[in-house]
Amino acid sequence: MDLADRVQRTRLLLDTLNDPYPTPRSLLEPDAGPAASRYVPCDTCRRQGWIRKRRVEVLCLACDGRGWRRRAHDDEPWDAYLEMTLADAADLPREPGRKTPVTTDDAYGWERLQRAYNRHGSYDELRRQLGRLARTHPGRHGLVVAVLVEHEPRRLDASTALHLELGVVTIAIRMRTVRVPSWLWERSAAAENRSVEALAALGWKPGRIAQTLGLPRERVKRTLRRQQQKGHPAAV
Repeated sequence: MDLADRVQRTRLLLDTLNDPYPTPRSLLEPDAGPAASRYVPCDTCRRQGWIRKRRVEVLCLACDGRGWRRRAHDDEPWDAYLEMTLADAADLPREPGRKTPVTTDDAYGWERLQRAYNRHGSYDELRRQLGRLARTHPGRHGLVVAVLVEHEPRRLDASTALHLELGVVTIAIRMRTVRVPSWLWERSAAAENRSVEALAALGWKPGRIAQTLGLPRERVKRTLRRQQQKGHPAAV
C-alpha cells in the first residue's frame, strides 16, 4: 500500500471515528420540536446533488452528490427533518409528546455498532496514534480532532490546512495497520468514482482531475480505464 492510499484510508478512519457513539440525550425522550442539524441545503445544486454543465449532468462537488452540505459557522441553522430553517420551524404549532423511557436495547445498541467498527477497522490503532500525535505535535492533533473527527466548521488558511495534512500524514505513516470497514470503503470508493467520471465527462485530463480531487494521478487513470472497459465514455 503506497502512502497516498494509507493517507486516504486514515482520513476515512478519522472521519468515522465517532460514528458508533450516540448523541447525548436524557433518559427520557424530550418533547418533539425543531433542532439545528449539522447539514444545510446545498446552494450550488439546489439540493439536487447534480448540476448541469454544457448540457451534461455532473456530480455536485460542493456536497458530493448528497444535496446537503455540512453547516458552516456563518450558515443559518436548518432542521433537516422538517426541511426548513430553524426560525421557520420554531413557529410551527406542535403538540407535546409523551415521554417514553429509552429501552435498554436502544440505550446500548451503539456498543454493538462500536464493536463491529473496531473488529473490521483499525480504530484502536488510530486512537493510539492520535494520543502519540497529541504528545509530539499537540497543535496538529487539535486540528485533526476538531476538523476531521468532530467535524467542526472551520475556515482554514493555507498554513493551517498544511498543518492539518501533515498531522494526517504523520498518523498514516505511524499506523501499523490501516484497515477500513468494507462498507465504509465501498461507499467512499463509489463517491470517488462518481466524481472522477463526472469530471472526465467534462473533458478534464487525468492530471487535472487528480489535482482537483487530491488523488494520485495513477489511481485516476486506473479508474478511467475501468470505466472505459465497462463502456463509459471517459478518455484517459
